[in-house]
Amino acid sequence: LERSSFNESLLNQSYSEVTGTDSMRDIFEKLPKQIQEFASHMQRRDYPIVIHANGECGAQSKHEKEPPLILFAIKSTALHISNRHAIRQTWGRVGWVEGQRINSSGGEVGGGYIRRVFLLGKESSDELGVDVSHLLRRENKLHGDILQWDFQDTFLNLTLKDVLFWSWFSHHCSQPLFVFKGDDDVFVNTPRLITYLQHQLEKHQSHNTMDNFMVGEVIMSALPNRERKSKYFIPEGFYRGIYPMYAGGGGVVYSGSLARHQHNISKTIHLFPIDDVYVGMCMIRLNALPVHHPAFLTFDFTEEEEAELCSYHTILLVHKRNPRDVVDLWARMKNTREHCRDLPLRADNKEKVKTSPILST
Repeated sequence: LERSSFNESLLNQSYSEVTGTDSMRDIFEKLPKQIQEFASHMQRRDYPIVIHANGECGAQSKHEKEPPLILFAIKSTALHISNRHAIRQTWGRVGWVEGQRINSSGGEVGGGYIRRVFLLGKESSDELGVDVSHLLRRENKLHGDILQWDFQDTFLNLTLKDVLFWSWFSHHCSQPLFVFKGDDDVFVNTPRLITYLQHQLEKHQSHNTMDNFMVGEVIMSALPNRERKSKYFIPEGFYRGIYPMYAGGGGVVYSGSLARHQHNISKTIHLFPIDDVYVGMCMIRLNALPVHHPAFLTFDFTEEEEAELCSYHTILLVHKRNPRDVVDLWARMKNTREHCRDLPLRADNKEKVKTSPILST
């Protein structure tokens, strides 16, 4: 509604409070069910942890000799057991991981310690047809990497995983220099990610600019999706205009210090149904912008690139891949590493920042 049609006092209230008025109830009840559910609890953030990751700050090596370079914080769901298993055996393995040169002149570099945690909400036993809580507790006892909160695990609640993770990270994770936050259906080129981040440390620490560092596939000029049948549907009452610049939520990397800044600033920003857009909102409030890098392929390869032998050696992340793909790709990367080792990452000037007219993928 136009501002002029509102009583001025309503402008200071939350969406859920406004929809409680007689003038808005009819409009609210015509919204899709998932939007109604989101609006009814969009003020709440005090969900307790029901499964704690073992140890400090997730699964880790017992023999860390220096602060971990990166914590992999991976959004998952209860039934995605195969996804988590594949990640543990491949790109998300904890411990020391060797880096890999970016080009022939860069030479070989060291490595870094990896930590890992999977971020879950709860799913209804009635909807699943089975109670999986005991399976998750056993999984966590074996791997120590499950972090589950007591909220409904739905698409529109993915933003909760961000804000609750930032809170948990701020209170429990003082050591990791970087955070990778992504989905459990991506493939990450961990050795080259380590090398890339070590170069970023050298570059940004010398300029004291690491506090608000974030890198991924940056999207700008995106508009809210108004298609009611789309899972990305956003009513006009939630947002108007162009979204702020944001990094695709399939996989993004940011500094540990930025995670703590996001935790603090997010307390001042209403939750929003689209998680990566919400992160962009927080970045704007921090007066910071994500860095675009073409090696983050949250929208996948072209068919021609996919067929190239060394294509996966030139990227840092690609989305989407199923568990079998992840295992096969990890083996392929290992078998072709020597042959493809001198290839650079996809160049920064090979692809411009993506411009999306409407968020629909």
